Parts: sequence; structure tokens; C-alpha cells
Amino acid sequence: MNPDTGVFNVKGHDADLIRFSYPEKLLTTAKDMIEKGEFSIAVVVAHTACEISAERAIYRAFKAKGVDYLQQAVEDLLSGYNLANDLVRNLYNAVTDSRIQNQAFWQPFKESATVRNKAVREGGITTKAEAEASFNAASSLVKHLK
Repeated sequence: MNPDTGVFNVKGHDADLIRFSYPEKLLTTAKDMIEKGEFSIAVVVAHTACEISAERAIYRAFKAKGVDYLQQAVEDLLSGYNLANDLVRNLYNAVTDSRIQNQAFWQPFKESATVRNKAVREGGITTKAEAEASFNAASSLVKHLK
């Protein structure tokens, strides 16, 4: 069975299994928040999905390089996994041998991070357009980090 989808048997009956990752569920929640007019909350939830995806991607890269024992030490040095943070982005780029800032979604993601920071730090009001742009940027980032 594929780990993401498949068919399994439950007490003699067949059932379809569709698994959503935690970041995907958070993005779904963010989309629901936009539809309910909770624009600032939607942006924060979408960015939480990004941070979880970044943390998992960094861990996978550590593991692929055979240095997963460094994960806890690195985690202790970081204040989070926001790729808009230069330290986190540089770590991600180093362990994945990539340049995430060269991706098409990067600038919209950076703009979204600014919107998120204003909402969280200053209680800033987020517009529907900003929330939708943030959702789209976050969705692209999460998809890239899979």
C-alpha cells in the first residue's frame, strides 16, 4: 500500500484510505478561515504549515546526509523554522544543496511573512487579498518542501 493513499481491510470490509499530512490539514484550515473572514488567523495558520514543512524537510536532508544526530543540536539553536528567516533559509539551502530563494513562489512567500509578522507582533489587520496571496504562497512552499 502506498503510504499516502490505498485500500486496506477493516474487519472483513474494504475501505479507501486517504492520508493528509499535518501541513496539508493546516492549509485546509487556513482556506476555511479565509472563507469565514478570519484573514489574519488564516495567514498565521498557513505559515504554521510552512514551518512544519520546513522542519521536516531539514530533518529529511539531515537524515539523507547521514547527520540526523545533529537535528537536536540545530533545533536548540533555532527559534523556529520560518524560511523567511535568513538563518533558517541558509541552513535549509546548505543541507538540501538548493537555493529556495530562487523559486518563483519566494517573493510572494516573503511578502506573506511580512503580513504574518504584522498580524502576530502588532495585531495588524489582514485583508482578504493578503490572506489569499499568503495562502497561495504557503501552498506553493509546502508543495515544494514535500
